[in-house]
Amino acid sequence: MLFFRKSEVEKRAEKGDKSAILELLRKGERKKAKKLLEEHREDPDLRKVLFALYVEEEYYMQAAELLEQFGSDLGTAETRALVYEKSGNYEKAVEEYLRVGSFESLYRAGELLSRIGRKESALEVFERALRLAPPARRTEVENRILEVKRDLGLIEEERESFLEKLKKGLRKTRESVEFGLVFKGRKVDEELFDELEELLVKADVGVKTAVSLVEDLRKAALRRKIKTSEELRELTKERVGELLKGCEAELNPPVRKPTVILFLGVNGSGKTTTIGKLAHRFKREGKRVLLVAGDTFRAAAIEQLEVWARRSGTDLFSKHEGADPASVVYEGVNRALQENYDVVLVDTAGRLHTKEPLINELRKIKKVIQKLCPEEPSETLLVLDATIGQNSIQQAKIFKEAVAITGVVVTKLDGSAKGGAIIAICRELKIPVKLVGVGEGIEDLQPFRVEDYLEALFG
Repeated sequence: MLFFRKSEVEKRAEKGDKSAILELLRKGERKKAKKLLEEHREDPDLRKVLFALYVEEEYYMQAAELLEQFGSDLGTAETRALVYEKSGNYEKAVEEYLRVGSFESLYRAGELLSRIGRKESALEVFERALRLAPPARRTEVENRILEVKRDLGLIEEERESFLEKLKKGLRKTRESVEFGLVFKGRKVDEELFDELEELLVKADVGVKTAVSLVEDLRKAALRRKIKTSEELRELTKERVGELLKGCEAELNPPVRKPTVILFLGVNGSGKTTTIGKLAHRFKREGKRVLLVAGDTFRAAAIEQLEVWARRSGTDLFSKHEGADPASVVYEGVNRALQENYDVVLVDTAGRLHTKEPLINELRKIKKVIQKLCPEEPSETLLVLDATIGQNSIQQAKIFKEAVAITGVVVTKLDGSAKGGAIIAICRELKIPVKLVGVGEGIEDLQPFRVEDYLEALFG
């Protein structure tokens, strides 16, 4: 049996010798030192060391308990604000941020006041922050001021309906494929059907789908004795609607804490932007949202997500570039559990040129999420770029090999002449389209509605 003799430093530390306790800490004996610091927290000097240790190790609840027990002589105002915010005491965090008075602290105070429903106070603080804002951040603060004013009913805003936005978004498709012209005052004959088939392929509906659809239209037009192209347009809308049947689905509402949503998609598909816009939507619903930067392959991905976290007024969990993605996701979801977040939005890498490692990585990420939250993720959303048309189908098939996809987000409909890709996605993938991006604004991510889509495409 082995016996370990205690060093003189340990013996002195156990008797409450301050210098010995600090010596243990310097030597890397953190566990022993922390235990002794906790035992001697009545000593002001040791209490300050213990507080700093809690903050360094991100034990924010314990740090907040020290603050509550011994007052505000611990740490700087910035540190105290961080501790109060991370432990969920937003009122106290706001007090400390306001005490600091810098641009960043005022902006953060405004976000927290907005989160807890104190909109009038948030507006006042944001306006103070605007006076100190660096040029690169002025637009961001001005947008937040506008949002708070809208929430307070201080300004009237004419909001475009989703249909109007979708019509604008699909304008390029309509102009490119000339659906309006092909259905205007034409005789219903073989030439019209051939032209329609060609235009459907041009709209990126897909050759197989276009041929099948036009053949069905020929037979139906004959049965119904359709004579005018306007009647054929209505029949086309009807048949495309049937192809899209079952393709429309709502995003699953958050029912557990935390609800985890996993995002997949190749680099450049609009994945990070989608996460930011959805974070904004949940935030406006009063949810506490955490973004997790699981794409550690590119530093730019982490930075972009950080920008969206600021813009949406939500929190971000990230680590350094090159960190293990599954570990980052595990720690992020664990933080959400510990700090009572409502929704976690997880970004992932999308490097299709390394197919097998990508698939293995995504499976691993899903597995670590389920270690902490067995019923999550509630949604696994694949983000597809409408501008690449049929290539998006091939991307989807690769991602489907890794995990079960619950829904598709189609982005960049406002910049594409290939709006028919949604039809191909629904027909070939059998996965519902849950959201569509119809612009660059933070409000321009909307639920997919088949009826609105048909109206915007065919008029």
